[in-house]
Amino acid sequence: MKQLLLLTAILLTGCMDVEIELDAKSPERTPTETVSLYVDNFNNANVKALNETTASPFFWLLGEEKNVYDKYGDSVDFQALQNNGWSYSKINSLELIYEDSETSMVHMNFSRYGADDQVILTASASYLLMIYDDNWKIKGSFAPTHISTGID
Repeated sequence: MKQLLLLTAILLTGCMDVEIELDAKSPERTPTETVSLYVDNFNNANVKALNETTASPFFWLLGEEKNVYDKYGDSVDFQALQNNGWSYSKINSLELIYEDSETSMVHMNFSRYGADDQVILTASASYLLMIYDDNWKIKGSFAPTHISTGID
């Protein structure tokens, strides 16, 4: 009886250790939370934070256009976006399409607004995320149509 009780205690302790270890390595944010943070950083034109929430190299596949950049900040020109009327962006919907322990895919529909709060663009894009240092980072994005990043 003592052996059975000891064996049960050892097994339960082992299970708790595994559970605690898995929790300790869980990413701070979910993939959809990471994309939401990306949009917040985009609205703040915070290139440093955008580079931290994305992985390098970063890619865009927008319609027929394909580009790879050393880092996300090289792919966007906020001044040009503002010159073309952009003031801020708003997420209309986020959908987790796929997730495993290393990769995920999030589909986002969003709108860009001008300073007068009028919609100037509504589009959809899918984002590939990967785990880096126990955090989800956006590796790249693709959309069926061209979406300006201000570089074009």
